[in-house]
Amino acid sequence: MLKPLATAVLTASLLMLGGCGSTPGPKYRNVSAYNEGLAAVQSNTGKWGFINEHQQWVIQPRFEEARAFQAGKAPVKQDGKWGFINKRGEWQ
Repeated sequence: MLKPLATAVLTASLLMLGGCGSTPGPKYRNVSAYNEGLAAVQSNTGKWGFINEHQQWVIQPRFEEARAFQAGKAPVKQDGKWGFINKRGEWQ
């Protein structure tokens, strides 16, 4: 009696999970630790940007490389050159 019930519950759970619309695989390629409220994240396109603690993009991924924020600035690489951006993504 319990085995058919358990099988039915498991099947129903799997069907509901399959219908959630989530995409398979990881959301990001790489994620750094949060520093000053932002984390450098490499998107599936290979570009780096920054997300907040709610996993919302604050600075869209457009950099070849990115490092953590310190004193309000983060080193990033774009078009083969390194520079610093502020928390709005503006070059400093």
